Amino acid sequence: MSRRHKVSRRRLLLQGAAAAAGAATLAGQGTSALAQAPAVVTARRFRAWVTRGGGPDRTTLQELTLRPISGRQVVVRTEATNLCYSNVPFVLALQSPAGAGRGPIPPRGTIQGHGGVGVVEAVGPQVRRVQAGDRVCVSGTPQCGQCYQCLRGRADMCQFLSDTNLAVIAEMKDGTPVVANSHIGGLAELMITNEEWVVPIFSKAAAADVGMVCSCVAVAGLGATLAPTLAPIQPGSTAAVVGCGPLGLSAVVGAKIAGASTIIAIDPIRVRRELAMTLGATHALDPNVEGNNLVARVRELTRFPNDRVWSGGRTSGGLLGGAGADFVIEAVGADAVAPKLEAGPDPTGILPMRQAYEMTAPGGHVVTTSLPRGNITLPAVLFSIGGRTHHAGQAGGSQPMRDIPRYVQLLEASQFNAKALATTIVRLEDMLPAYEQVAYRTTVTAIMTP
Repeated sequence: MSRRHKVSRRRLLLQGAAAAAGAATLAGQGTSALAQAPAVVTARRFRAWVTRGGGPDRTTLQELTLRPISGRQVVVRTEATNLCYSNVPFVLALQSPAGAGRGPIPPRGTIQGHGGVGVVEAVGPQVRRVQAGDRVCVSGTPQCGQCYQCLRGRADMCQFLSDTNLAVIAEMKDGTPVVANSHIGGLAELMITNEEWVVPIFSKAAAADVGMVCSCVAVAGLGATLAPTLAPIQPGSTAAVVGCGPLGLSAVVGAKIAGASTIIAIDPIRVRRELAMTLGATHALDPNVEGNNLVARVRELTRFPNDRVWSGGRTSGGLLGGAGADFVIEAVGADAVAPKLEAGPDPTGILPMRQAYEMTAPGGHVVTTSLPRGNITLPAVLFSIGGRTHHAGQAGGSQPMRDIPRYVQLLEASQFNAKALATTIVRLEDMLPAYEQVAYRTTVTAIMTP
């Protein structure tokens, strides 16, 4: 073979390798990488509810100007977002903004909100998960797939969840920079987030319904009962749900789907207990009526059919308390404000959390999902050798990319009743009165549809 032919062959091999590398790159970007370049967004205007500084009127509806996106950023046109109770103190100006008491707060605005559903309008040049036109859930929990937790099967604890380095995404008319709470900022016509928070869902269901099932509360409730990460409820088992807000009611639905034979719903608000019964609960208890007898009452309702240990039975007494629910989901939390409907026995949320632990059967599982206020004290022997397994249920153990599409399928199969939970639906401009209903618990939850 001549030298000229050898050179030509080498050139062809190099060209082929380069073409293969290019094809691999495009394959990693998706089948439409050749046809679709990342959209360019410049000076787009949109409305958002912005928390700025302190004072009684710090959350106001503002017109913002979007800054150009880059990197892994995704622009989502909001279709619906849940008005989460945990945002009440910030939205309704009940406490100082994050950072108060630790030096001066940077002069900036923050769009509150814990995610929602929408349509992708633009993506940064590094985004591979979604493309313009996709319908997505902007999850309250990210999933990067690359961090320590994600690589070990705990995407519910993805380390981007703790990322407080919020990028400036827009600015107010006076030039004040604006960031999105938790990299999400759902109380706006646009959500500017990062790829880690976005889950494609490919659903044509109504926006308010998808917004409910994609909400952080529904994801946590369904995750605590169905997701394989923590302690999914087993068919024929007994379950108790302590707290029947939107998260707890979602857990009631999840327990029914999982096949629990007994589902005990516990809440001080009568209309929520009644709703729990329509969603699948077999019993409903008022903690104010039961008082100190609540744990004993749950143990009575979950008593095993027989106590003959040689026949597979279970005793109900003893040092460690043989009876109790096989699975307990705690979803109470602290009161941001005193409710206008029936108040629970402890506004800090500590008492119901302790009761949830104690009503769990030996060998059983308790998943805590709420945000209580203070420190909890448990009976030492029960905690030490009582056989209860506690799961700290951030997002109920849900892993967004794996589980949220499954929850949407439950919605489409009419197994998740979003309309029963979303008892208030409002437009963007009516957000504040709806958030007051959420705060005072005069509605189960509210969905905003810009």
